[in-house]
Order: sequence, then C-alpha cells, then structure tokens
Amino acid sequence: MLERSSQQREGVTPEGPINAALVGVSGFGRVHYGDLLRQQERGRVRLIGATVINQAEEVETCRHLQALGCRLYDDAETMFRELRGEIDLCCIPTGIHQHAPMTVAALRAGANVLVEKPAAATLGDVYAMRAAERETGGFVAVGFQSMYAPETLVMKRAILAGDIGKLRAIKCRALWPRLDSYYTRNAWAGRLKLGERWVLDSPFNNAVAHQLNMICFLAGTELHRSARLQRVEAELLRAHAIESADTASLRLLTEDGVTLHFVVTHCSETVLDPEIVVRGDRGSIHWTFDEMRLQKRDGSLVQLPCLGGTPLRDAMQEAVRARVRDPEVFVCDLGVAGTHTLAVNGAHLACPVHAIPERFVERYPAEGAIKTVVRGIEGAVARAFDEERLFSELGVPWARPGGVASLTDPQAVAAAFR
Repeated sequence: MLERSSQQREGVTPEGPINAALVGVSGFGRVHYGDLLRQQERGRVRLIGATVINQAEEVETCRHLQALGCRLYDDAETMFRELRGEIDLCCIPTGIHQHAPMTVAALRAGANVLVEKPAAATLGDVYAMRAAERETGGFVAVGFQSMYAPETLVMKRAILAGDIGKLRAIKCRALWPRLDSYYTRNAWAGRLKLGERWVLDSPFNNAVAHQLNMICFLAGTELHRSARLQRVEAELLRAHAIESADTASLRLLTEDGVTLHFVVTHCSETVLDPEIVVRGDRGSIHWTFDEMRLQKRDGSLVQLPCLGGTPLRDAMQEAVRARVRDPEVFVCDLGVAGTHTLAVNGAHLACPVHAIPERFVERYPAEGAIKTVVRGIEGAVARAFDEERLFSELGVPWARPGGVASLTDPQAVAAAFR
C-alpha cells in the first residue's frame, strides 16, 4: 500500500493547503478549474500540476496556471509520473469513459481523487476503482455536488427519524431541453460506447444524474449509505440523432420496499428544473434547487433554502479537502455513487433505446443550432410524475414498454458490460 503524500511531506499541517492537480481545463473542466482557483486564493489549495492537452486553444489559462507556479503537462500519464507522491488531490473532470482509468492511474500515483459524476460508465469500472482504493490507501470522492449540500443530510436524517412516517416512495422529474449542439460538443456525448469503452451517456447518467443518485441515497437505511436496489423497470427513448437515450422513465424498487420513480427528458419545449418529492405515510419532503420543505408527521413545516451555484461547488471542495486530512469526513464515495451506476446499468439491461417516431417530433432552428421537441412531452412527464407510472402505462402514443432487470446480484450486472 502506498503511503499518502500528505502524510509524508514535511511542513504540511491539517490547516495548511493541500497540493492539487487537475486533468483538463476545457468543457466542464473549466468549472473545476474555477473551483481550484478559488480554493487557492483562500490558501486552502496549492495547484501544482495540470494536464492541458489543448494548450494552443487555452493560451490564457495556461499562462495563468504557470504564473501560479503550476506545472503544465500534455498528458496525464506524464503528470502522474513526474508528480508521483506529491499530489494530495487530483480533480478529474473528463469524459465518462475516462473516469475509471484516470482515477486508477491517479490513485497509483499517490493521489486522492475527486472525479466528476458519474463515478464511471459501468459497475465493473467502479469495482476497478474500489480495488485501486484498497491497493493504494487513497480515496475517491465523486462530484455529485448535491450530496455536499447541508439540506441533503437534513432530509436523510428526517427520513431515518421517522419524521414523515414510513417511507413509501421517492420521485423525481426534470424537463431539461438540449439543442443538437449539446451532442456534438465532444466525441462521447449521446453515445453508448466510444470505441471499446462503455459511455452510457444519458440524462440520468449525466445532466440529471445528481438527482437519480440523490433519490437512491435518500432511500438508504443508513445515514451515509444509499438504498439496496432490488430491481429496475425502464423505458429508454430518443428523439435526437444519437445512440443513447434523451428521454426516460424509470421505476426502481429497493430491498426495503420503497419505490423510486425517475422521469426526465432533453426533448421538451419548456424548462422545469429537477424536482424531488419524498412521500411518507405521515408526511413528505419537497426539494427543488431553491428550497427544501419538510412536512412532518406532527403537522409542523420546516423550510430551508438550498445551497447552489458557487457556494455549493465550494462546499464540495471543502468537504473533499477535509477528507484528505480526516477519514471520518463524509463525501460521496464509490459506495454511494456505485449504487447510481448499478441503477444506470440495470436500466440499460432492462430496455434497449427506442427511437421516438418522427411523426411525434418537431425540429426547428434555435440559438444557432437545432432544437428537438417531442410533442406532448411536458404533459407525459407531469402525469408520469404525479401518478408514479411509466410512460407506456399512461397510453402515451410514442412510448414503448420496456422490461425489468434484477439488481440483487451486482456482479452479474457488471458482467453484462464487460
């Protein structure tokens, strides 16, 4: 087992800055770059290395990094080799298919890791990452940022305390339209596989993955653990010219008998940010980006503002930085995030991706690209959410019945994606 770099170096105190590295500064990497700059300005992080494969396109960013004393690299392999044993935390905001190999390489270089969500494309990848944790003694935190918001644990504690009575169901919906340019921004968007590596890009494994992970977590019977999933029913659809799903309705059952409903689309005319309802037999919780409302069994109402934007990103960075020093600090680890991956893999086993017939689809120019809209999708999502049913159970004309996948044997699920 490798000794962790923060335990080896002289002059490092629990209150002092940690050494950080970053893989990528473009795309969503720009967000992680901004996160680390704020932490550096506050004296909490020292950015010592960054992999920038497109330095000719990121000239100003590279100049700024070099001015901070950060070493630049053309590839992550060289960075990990040259900075082996010096990195306390490596941020990896790369494509989904790169999460596992990059994370394993960073761990073996002596770093702890904050990898962008989802943890990985497949459960087998998650197992490989967990094996590397055991091998090296490092940890992996996953960038499901809502998990680092204080209201998330407030909700979880309320559920476990019985404040809403017996937990019956948790459901989530979202209308997050995406233009066709969203799917051409990189090589893996909208893909099931890229070369020989699984991607499984979709709303529930990317843009709205935070909330699928969150409802699995809230259904767990232990404070810091997600639910044990028994099965998933899935209906996966697409209207964009892509391989994977852009629209989905999922129904999961936990081993404790709680039903989880998740309905989402990237093909709506209008926007509805993710919304979660937790239903107990004596109370409920309603969550949005703005507010958490807890209706308790005793009739009292608790309302809390939800952390978002830059403060939420900072909360995640602070938690992961604290975890470098203290193994008891809660982060969204691979145990929690792996449950999300199990749900995603199971959904793809339960149902192939079906194309929505063109007669139900409208396409028109918008913002210099093409917008794709499924007629009537807003109403279908609203009914599926309110009635806790799948699209096909509502008689939606473009829906196709899916199937069911057992999740009680995660090893068997992992084997299906080798």
